Amino acid sequence: MLKHIIAIVFIFIVCSIAWAVLGASMGFRTDEKSDKGRGAVAELWGSEQAQVAPTVTIEWKEVHREEMTDKEKAAYARRKQHEEDLAAEREKRPARQVFVHEQELIKVEERDNKLSVELESSDVDVGLGLDYRQKGLLWFSTYKVAFDAQYKFRNPVDRFVAATVVFPFGSRQSVFDNMLLDVDGRADLNVSTEKGTLIGRFTLPPGAEQEFRVRYQSRGLDQWTYRFGADERIVKNFSLVMTTDFDDIDFPPSSISPDTKVQRSDGTGWKLAWRKQSLVSALMVGMVMPHKINPGPLAASMSLSAPVSLLFFFFMVFMLQCMRGVRLHPMNYFFLAASLFAFNLLFSYLVDHVDIVAAFAASAAVSIGLVAPYLRRVAGWRFAVVEAGLSQVLYQTVFSVAHFFAGYTGLTITIGAILTLAVVMHLTAKIDWTARFAGMPAAEPAKG
Repeated sequence: MLKHIIAIVFIFIVCSIAWAVLGASMGFRTDEKSDKGRGAVAELWGSEQAQVAPTVTIEWKEVHREEMTDKEKAAYARRKQHEEDLAAEREKRPARQVFVHEQELIKVEERDNKLSVELESSDVDVGLGLDYRQKGLLWFSTYKVAFDAQYKFRNPVDRFVAATVVFPFGSRQSVFDNMLLDVDGRADLNVSTEKGTLIGRFTLPPGAEQEFRVRYQSRGLDQWTYRFGADERIVKNFSLVMTTDFDDIDFPPSSISPDTKVQRSDGTGWKLAWRKQSLVSALMVGMVMPHKINPGPLAASMSLSAPVSLLFFFFMVFMLQCMRGVRLHPMNYFFLAASLFAFNLLFSYLVDHVDIVAAFAASAAVSIGLVAPYLRRVAGWRFAVVEAGLSQVLYQTVFSVAHFFAGYTGLTITIGAILTLAVVMHLTAKIDWTARFAGMPAAEPAKG
């Protein structure tokens, strides 16, 4: 009996190594294609967008008058007299004494002034539409974004200024369609692009308030964010309304949660609103796109956890054979383990070509189709279908299905382990284990 158990343990260890190799292989394939796939999707669709609020600067020239100091006056008088002396020498005449007028002793210079102006208000409307793209073993969360914002600022100086609005693009690896920068239809607006920014230049009267609008449609990857700036800054009268066409919403780290969240009237997606009268923050507003189950990481995860399923399956089959008086040779356990391994092997390579659910169903059917007929010939239909068959469905299929639900795999395995322990303890409470371990019972003839 002891040799029997040692042989089963050895088979379990060997098969666990095989599953680890399969899981590592799937992980390597996924990692190898992940960066290439992400780069290809970003090139075709667009990369992650981090929209930054526009900045406004004003410039004006100012004439500055200042009286010279006594030292400067003296130097100026000496220079003027020196010039007269040189002129008299060239003209071969006596030099005259130079008198400096008071107006000449006033320094006049034209200074360029530049000032950054804070936005008085920001009214932003963003629409996000989810659109998945697949490359190899990975699904990528791509999206469409419609951006429309109205901003206002004020000229704080009492003279005409040249105003410059700089609106950074959310990404340099995306296409921006229907791009618009409008300043109340002003004829003097000059719009240009430079180093990933949209720039608008126009003049502004003294003390005037000015609104301007920015609009575009674009596409991105994984998440969309709106930032107030690189550093902490004062944000006044800020409003951002975001509409999604998906229900599974999540927010990026270091972001501000919405003030209101309302389900859309058509039942698909959310309408989120951020409204702040006065805010001092370097944080951001944003949305992380929902992620589909990725076949590659899922197949790798299922393969790496498969030894746990095999352990429970072997344990249950061993207990059942002791209770039913069925003798299974270690080679029978080897073929059972190989049949369970076939599930993960087939799923890992089939999921490249067909839908993930169809690949899972086909792989599970193949594995069960290998185990049930084999055990029927070894120990009869009852043991093959009722005892061992139900154990395989529970410990392989159900445990594998748990991987489809993020965060529930460990809980499912824990509950399965506790239920298994309770059932086995109840069913084997009256077994004479001393007699069982003294020798295996004679094999019963197969039924059916």
